[in-house]
Amino acid sequence: MSDETFQKGSVTYVKRRAARRPSVKTHARRAFVFSLIAVAAAFVGYKFMGDAGDAIATGTVEIEKAPLPVASDNLGGTGTDLPDLLTGEVPEGTNPTELTDALGNPIRAQQNLGLAGSNPQPQPAPVETIASIQPIVPSGPKTIMIDGKPIAGGGFPTAALPRAPLADITRTGPWGSMPTISPSGNKAVKAYARPFTPAAGKSQVAVIIGGLGIDRNLTRRIINELPPEVTLSFAAHTNGLQTWIHQARERGHEVIIEIPMEGFSFNASEPGAGLTLKTDATASTNIRNLDRLLSKAQGYYAVTNYNGGRLIEDQSALLPILQHLTNSGVGFIYDGSNSDGTLSTTAATVGLSYHKAFSVIDAQSDVGFIQANLSTLEAASSGSAQIGVGFALPETFMAVKNWVGTLDMKGMELAPASHVLNR
Repeated sequence: MSDETFQKGSVTYVKRRAARRPSVKTHARRAFVFSLIAVAAAFVGYKFMGDAGDAIATGTVEIEKAPLPVASDNLGGTGTDLPDLLTGEVPEGTNPTELTDALGNPIRAQQNLGLAGSNPQPQPAPVETIASIQPIVPSGPKTIMIDGKPIAGGGFPTAALPRAPLADITRTGPWGSMPTISPSGNKAVKAYARPFTPAAGKSQVAVIIGGLGIDRNLTRRIINELPPEVTLSFAAHTNGLQTWIHQARERGHEVIIEIPMEGFSFNASEPGAGLTLKTDATASTNIRNLDRLLSKAQGYYAVTNYNGGRLIEDQSALLPILQHLTNSGVGFIYDGSNSDGTLSTTAATVGLSYHKAFSVIDAQSDVGFIQANLSTLEAASSGSAQIGVGFALPETFMAVKNWVGTLDMKGMELAPASHVLNR
């Protein structure tokens, strides 16, 4: 449809007419017709121009077989044998796991294997370690352990000792509860000791294991695995001292504590050095420090020295200390690491229950050395019971644990140290 024009004066005007656009229905019809044409074209091409056989795979393809690797087996029995990876290492017919460890290293305990082409060499003797020590099993029932503790029916009896403190032998001191003598004369040296009745026809021997409470794991094992007749000695400055004493007494062990005393090479940086009893301190200072140490816990029947070589030789400094121990109702066991000088005489002067140990059994942390010292201790105890003192070392623990199982067959028995002290 064309545009209309008209004249108005000298100006010609053009009037545009709107173009008509196809409707939506027209577009839809066109699209439908186009789709029908496309489908029809595809059908005609497939029906009259294609080959139906093209869609089916037929025939075979020949692929050249690759040869098997050298020295392999094709499982059909026609290949070569697998290589022997142990040739020259382990004799044929020998179980290699008996000769090497999990990492393939030769076991040192084996002697020369006589391998082809090898020169026989002497093998070094195996090094003895704590892990290699086999416990001596005495005749009779075996000890059954669960979580490090013997259960009922096996091993040694473990009747608990009375829980500390006992009211009649406890008083309140400047630093808390501490031992004292009751009005009836009861004392810690007897009340907290493990009861013991010697067996007829047997000699007695005693052992103290000291330095406990520092190595917590080893302390637990010593408490739980050694017979209750072993006396346990705890460092007075150890954390949780009262808890340790409770645990030890629940397992039947009597307990003593270690009092730091001035030695010949006093070290002010050592644990507990601030409370050390010293020769150049006044008597009141030493007694005050002693009271603090005695108040750390309750349940011990005696004290022992930690160092002390110099103090032991100074009678004037030692006298008030021993007197105070006597008044507190506790005993004193000297570890025997040095000469006790006038200690025995001074202790007798003030009426103190006192005994010097026969020896320190583990001056060297060597199992053979400790075993030899235990044998010497046995011999010394054949006439009169003696005390051996050791420390919380793995070597000492294992040596003592093995040794106590041999005493019965030797006509001896283990006694608590209090039995020797209170004779």
